[in-house]
Amino acid sequence: MSTKLTEKGNSVYEIEATVGKEEWKAAQDRALKKLASKVTIKGFRAGKAPIQLAKERINPTELLNEAINEALPKAYNDALNEHKLRPFTSPEVNVTKVDDNGFTGVFTVTTVPEVKLGQYKDINIPVETRKASKKEIEEQIDHVLEDNAELVLKDGPAAMGDTVVFDFKGYIDGKEFDGGSADNYSLVLGSNQFIPGFEDQLVGVTSESKKDVLVTFPEQYVKDLAGKDAKFVCMIHEIKTKQRPELNDEFVATLNLKDVKTVAEFKDYEAKQVQNRLDNQARQEQFNKVLAKIIENATVTIGDKVIENEANAIKQDTINQITQNGLTFEQYKEITGMTDEKLAENFKNEARTRLTQYLVLNKIGEVENLVISRQELEDYYAQLATSYGMKPEQVKDIYKNNESRIINTLFENKIVRFITANNIQESKEETKVEEKVEEKVKKPRAKKTTSTKKATKTEEKEVSEENK
Repeated sequence: MSTKLTEKGNSVYEIEATVGKEEWKAAQDRALKKLASKVTIKGFRAGKAPIQLAKERINPTELLNEAINEALPKAYNDALNEHKLRPFTSPEVNVTKVDDNGFTGVFTVTTVPEVKLGQYKDINIPVETRKASKKEIEEQIDHVLEDNAELVLKDGPAAMGDTVVFDFKGYIDGKEFDGGSADNYSLVLGSNQFIPGFEDQLVGVTSESKKDVLVTFPEQYVKDLAGKDAKFVCMIHEIKTKQRPELNDEFVATLNLKDVKTVAEFKDYEAKQVQNRLDNQARQEQFNKVLAKIIENATVTIGDKVIENEANAIKQDTINQITQNGLTFEQYKEITGMTDEKLAENFKNEARTRLTQYLVLNKIGEVENLVISRQELEDYYAQLATSYGMKPEQVKDIYKNNESRIINTLFENKIVRFITANNIQESKEETKVEEKVEEKVKKPRAKKTTSTKKATKTEEKEVSEENK
């Protein structure tokens, strides 16, 4: 086989590969045997007829395509090895010539993006901490009381914050419309679950009463309803209100907090919780700034095809989330006022950001030779087993076919710890930063053709589900 390499720029290469007569003949023979094994001829067992007789029953075009499919993978892999290319996505393939003497195929290959690191150590950005305010502490205590409140039936009229249990039917121009009705729906007034004006009109209703709610759908809404006037006939069943517990020592005891028995101890505990949260947020912001600086210092060359694949994967994730919320993608665009062009631009920008972060982090891991030892993997299995009351062997069995996912998670966490240790000297709670960074360093979604490291944080969830 002979090849010709042409660099197209931006990590894209074009390889013209010509398969010679001998290799082509071998591929044709393999294709013929494969297709002949599926041919049934009267008087012969399936696949056992003479090869030439079977060939007469095979469509010549099908035979040619099968021969090409037989020859392409080897031609592609040989061409990659010859030119020492590492593909990042599946190639585009175009067969330009076929005859008895061989065939010529052109592979358009997008290689692993090139990453040149700049400064990624000794980037000293100070942490910006602040002391928790009295208001923040009081709000935290208020949240605890609110979370422990009980819903009780209310005799009087509904007020903001109350829960109304009711049936409703929606009408436009006197006709009931799809999706505009429900039975025994529980609505917290003031939660803004419904369109503007709806919840306000339920203030003052009482149990076992009827209320007509008149509203106008927003202009930015589902096309069939946008801007239209509607009437909702509401049959009120119950009004419920929250009954908050009294803050006393008895209530504190029900929270089962370690070494917290009195109201004074509870207030001190919540004050520390608020301060810890503020400190963690400050450290996370500090880490994000360091990471942004590392990425700014790096030079990353990403092929357009890579970005396109990633953008398509992000788009599909978005569509899946929208569908789970009961909308179509078209309805989502109507409600948000987004055009296909604007969404495509957003997906592309997010794809570039995710890929850049991902590639820079992995390059640091490669340059610093950060690897996961077998002992580290065993320790992680033991940690999961302890957390979920299982034996390490059970955890290993769950991941026997996906062990690389755990390795990738540990690999990324090691990179995060490395960045923290070499840039944020005052940070001593690395694991807290490490857990939070998952929210900021989003992983690429598109599938790659290489074994490039990629991390997820789903292992603990899967172990938990397996252990139920």
